[in-house]
Amino acid sequence: MKKLNILILFLVLVAGLFFPAAVSAQTYRFTVSEYEVEAYLEQDGSLTLRYLMVFDNDPSADPIDFIDLGLPIAQYSLKNITGTINGQAIPKIGDSAYVNGAELALQELAIQPGETGTVIATVTGITGVLFPYDQADRENYINFQFSPNTFGAEYDRSTATKYRMTIVLPPGVGVNDGVYYPPSGWPGSDTPEASTTQDGRVYYSWYTENANAHSDYNFGAAFPASVVPAGAVISKEEYAQQEEETSSGSGFSFDLGAIFCCGGSLIFGAVTVLGIIKGAKAESKRKMAYMPPKISIEGQGIKRGLTAVEAGILMEEPLDKILTLIMFGLLKKEAITITQKDPLTIKASEPLPEGLYDYEKGFILAFLNEKLPERKRALQTTIIDLVNSVTAKMKGFSKAETVAYYKDIITRAWKAVQDADTPEIKSAQYDHTLEWTMLDKDFNTKTEQTFSGGPVIVPMWWPRYNPGWQPAAQTSGGGGGLSMPASTGTSIPSGGGSKPSLSLPNIPGSDFAASIINGASGMAAGAIGDLTGFTGAITSKTNPIPTTSYKSGSGGFRGGGGGGHSCACACACAGCACACAGGGR
Repeated sequence: MKKLNILILFLVLVAGLFFPAAVSAQTYRFTVSEYEVEAYLEQDGSLTLRYLMVFDNDPSADPIDFIDLGLPIAQYSLKNITGTINGQAIPKIGDSAYVNGAELALQELAIQPGETGTVIATVTGITGVLFPYDQADRENYINFQFSPNTFGAEYDRSTATKYRMTIVLPPGVGVNDGVYYPPSGWPGSDTPEASTTQDGRVYYSWYTENANAHSDYNFGAAFPASVVPAGAVISKEEYAQQEEETSSGSGFSFDLGAIFCCGGSLIFGAVTVLGIIKGAKAESKRKMAYMPPKISIEGQGIKRGLTAVEAGILMEEPLDKILTLIMFGLLKKEAITITQKDPLTIKASEPLPEGLYDYEKGFILAFLNEKLPERKRALQTTIIDLVNSVTAKMKGFSKAETVAYYKDIITRAWKAVQDADTPEIKSAQYDHTLEWTMLDKDFNTKTEQTFSGGPVIVPMWWPRYNPGWQPAAQTSGGGGGLSMPASTGTSIPSGGGSKPSLSLPNIPGSDFAASIINGASGMAAGAIGDLTGFTGAITSKTNPIPTTSYKSGSGGFRGGGGGGHSCACACACAGCACACAGGGR
């Protein structure tokens, strides 16, 4: 009997040590209606955290007199923590005995049963939260990963919290330089609102009305290391040492909480690798989206009369393809001659033909620049003007209907070529609709299949396309070559202009197909270099991250908490575990 009493006493002591909330008479039970977290990464590499927490105390619960605010395992000072409860200063802020973080003692301002309280807390000067970005796709980048404060599910009964998490990158990060990680565990969209603050700082903001304040949600972003001091970035080894020192100084009850908290965080460390890849792909995809979203707002009817180049812009075809279309259009109009294919150089005809489009003139003027960087900038300006022009032309028209209309033109263009009965008609039809057939995603395959089996009558622009090309022998018939047959009856926009005239001799279809395919995929691409970088510079002008002031909901950032388990952490590099303090009340 004596042994049994000792065992009972031991269990009571253990319960009091590890589960102090259970032995207290307090009954915490609340719902968090709104929860907002803003993480500002400052120019010196430190972190400023701002929480706004709105929660409703259950009528049958005790007053919410303490709020535990879990903070990253990093360097912070209690003197840098301020807060208010319903607009009044929180009476006392000290170390929490239950979490790695602060205890907000509400005292006489406690949230009474059945009442609502809004708690705002700000923590400045948190350091040791930036880590090397260990992915090969971006050199000299650093990353920040963060899991906001949570409360125990036995206390927080939220099911539809209006939850916003915002990461504000340091000053100096360009609109195309940041990388966000799709959040882990998040019940909302993976893709954040991406914008800039009034002072030009890039931010990512995730929002949902289907969250709660007791689930772990993990967020992150990466950016160039050059925007913060090198000393602000810590290594994996330093992080591990910091974690060990923090846990060893808090007793076994802290470690037990850390184990529970970090169980999910270890998984997050592995998941983040996939998140980085997904985020990088999303970022690259956004850079290639150079048409402004407003063009997708549905109008009525089809915008007819676009050239093949303009239709390609509307469909957001890759810009190397767009430049290729412009180049072949100018060749057909006898406006340019290619003097060298690699790197691409051209010679403009004198005088230039009448009726050139502005984007064709811009293309020619760009190639007057001998230096590649100046040429690329001039080509980017030409494309920006072209995108803006198409956007203006589409005002009031339906993008979906218009795209479908031009896709049908592309289909009919190929059908006219493939249904031609003779090499002469096939070649003439292909020449007539070349820019439209190039918009087909299967252009290379269809060109090879269509022409590899027989001869191709060389179009008039062929010598302008192939520097130094000379026909092996002149074909007979009519004195100077075969007459270019008229187009078939299929009505296809010409894309601006090849003239029906005499044809040059024929060449093997396989040679013709190879030359067209390689030319279409190589020459313009060589002129602009990295396609993503070239397009990204255009996207930043035609479809930029909107420059707006960040407003954190109505009346500020929102959130809530009070009593009970709390946990928050900042995570290290992609492959590392995320460690945070845990406990209970």
